[in-house]
Amino acid sequence: MIQVALLAAVVLAGAAGDVSVTRAMKTVGEISDFHPTAIIKTGLRAARNGYLWLGIFWKTVAFFSFITLITHAELSWVVPATAISFVIETVAAKYLLRERITATRWAGALCICLGVALLSF
Repeated sequence: MIQVALLAAVVLAGAAGDVSVTRAMKTVGEISDFHPTAIIKTGLRAARNGYLWLGIFWKTVAFFSFITLITHAELSWVVPATAISFVIETVAAKYLLRERITATRWAGALCICLGVALLSF
């Protein structure tokens, strides 16, 4: 049971982190100038965005949940099982970030679900 709870923490916290960081960076804007001064300015602008810090928090939770999980379960089960996060992030991208998800991406998400189910047994 602890394995399932830790897996859920890894997947959900990781997805929340990715969505939060994406929202922050969409607010900051596209990075098109790779001059060191421009990168620093963009970094400082990003650092003032609360979604970035929220994303860092969730990614930290995901990391520590992951390292705890691999002490309780085999890596050959853990890594494929965490792939379900791609499906959760696709759904989050559609409904929270308002991204357009093509039929091909939905088909890919379904394939991931089937693969995770197959590897979980």
